[in-house]
Amino acid sequence: MSQTVLRGVNIVSGYGKLQVINGIDIHVNENELVTIIGPNGSGKSTLIKTMIGLVKMFSGQVFLRDHDVSHLQPHEIIRTGIPLGYVPQLANVFPSLTVEENMKMGFYTKKWDADYSKNIDKMVALFPILGERMDQKASLLSGGERQMLALARALMPEPDMLILDEPTAAIQPNIAEEMLQLIVTLKKELGIAILLVEQRARRSLELSDRGYVLVTGEVAATGPASELLAEDKIRKLYLGVRDRNENNT
Repeated sequence: MSQTVLRGVNIVSGYGKLQVINGIDIHVNENELVTIIGPNGSGKSTLIKTMIGLVKMFSGQVFLRDHDVSHLQPHEIIRTGIPLGYVPQLANVFPSLTVEENMKMGFYTKKWDADYSKNIDKMVALFPILGERMDQKASLLSGGERQMLALARALMPEPDMLILDEPTAAIQPNIAEEMLQLIVTLKKELGIAILLVEQRARRSLELSDRGYVLVTGEVAATGPASELLAEDKIRKLYLGVRDRNENNT
């Protein structure tokens, strides 16, 4: 039976005195791809940022494996020893650094030894285009290439858990589909748990094991992705006929 990698219990959080998340329970198991969908302003990004210490949690608990990381800062979570990869939305690379230097930044939690070269080789195998651009500044990469670099950097320390905040934002639809397919490949080949916030709701659910639908900071529905896709109310309210950003082909 698979174990739970990330679990949130009755999470309440927000900004200043503004409460955005209103008592959410969520979990992600080993080798599982879980998608969070919902309308703009529903608290999707706030929820995942709360779970990794970037947004203040008013109450509730968060567990990474058996470690209670509730109310810890990101650097304190890293010290638990559970490798966690996080890719924020859009501004997620260091533009003045080269591709290789960006990857190296993802390795700072480990000792500088032979593993560095080994992991670089792994990333080049996963993202061949980055292998051709190792000495280029990240600022010269396309939007899709930057997203690949952000993913590669997050994977450098070989995390048990990968958290992605809208990885297809601001990239062309065909590249967005490639990115989503790549995320599925990462789950299969690396065997890691993935929590995904994604604007392409229908497509992301089609590729996921389970899903959560957030509305005004609360879980409106959760379950196997196939069941959410089949639910009439969810299709009409949150999925539409097609994703707005999806190709018509």
